[in-house]
Amino acid sequence: MVFHIIKNRLELSQPIRSFSPPMTPSYNPLDDLNAALRYWWLIVLLMTAGVILGWLFFQIQPPLYEARAEIALNVDLSRTGTLSDKNQDILINTTGRLMASEPIMDDLRQQAMQAGWLVSDDNFQRTFFIERKAESYILRVQHRNPQAALALADHWSDLALRALETAFLSALQADQLERYLDGLTTCLQQQPISGVENVVCPFQNSQQIQAEITRTGERILTARANARGLIPGMRFTLTRPAVLLPEPVQFQRSNYLLAGALIGLIGALAAIHLRLPERLFKRG
Repeated sequence: MVFHIIKNRLELSQPIRSFSPPMTPSYNPLDDLNAALRYWWLIVLLMTAGVILGWLFFQIQPPLYEARAEIALNVDLSRTGTLSDKNQDILINTTGRLMASEPIMDDLRQQAMQAGWLVSDDNFQRTFFIERKAESYILRVQHRNPQAALALADHWSDLALRALETAFLSALQADQLERYLDGLTTCLQQQPISGVENVVCPFQNSQQIQAEITRTGERILTARANARGLIPGMRFTLTRPAVLLPEPVQFQRSNYLLAGALIGLIGALAAIHLRLPERLFKRG
């Protein structure tokens, strides 16, 4: 009896050992890197297969056609005077924005939707492109229907030329009104003093001149707004009417091939990370 009591006390006096679950091995990126180097052929194989699948998928897609029109711009330095390269660049960019302004693009969208060539605005963003090339702008239209691409490119170039012509006439009007305003200001400053007439003016008194100055200033503001930043010294010419490219565009092919290669690479890395090649070899 005494022996059992002493034994129990000894057991209770011993420290309690803590048991922890077995440690799981931590992830080491070097293991995946070594495995990828060991199974490099699998990466090459799956990437090649992905490229082939991307090429096959591209082949079954309907072809995409492109029509282009080109409008050349020129700054008449004899009218504008010497301009820096930066100012010329600003003028050309301003003219380019005018050719792709919201009213023009809305007109193109309406025509495309009425003809059934456009389904949504997402397709619209992938259909019309404007590209600057030195001092020219290329109006590009891409569509599955070649006739639609050609018709829309032709309509776009027509709208752009009309918008440029309207803005040019407004800029010319603003320039003429500014010269007229300068004459009115001179006339006002040289009004007869002490009854002696110094200059011939088309108005009888200063009140009429001031009223005409106010009206002219308002007309200048309107003309400048309609000019949309264009100046009388800017010239524009349709150097290449809308024409359809002889072959469908091929730039999307590289996208499909790249996507296939990336899918193959991701698949190969995932298989190597899961050690699938080693499992298959062990089963074999």
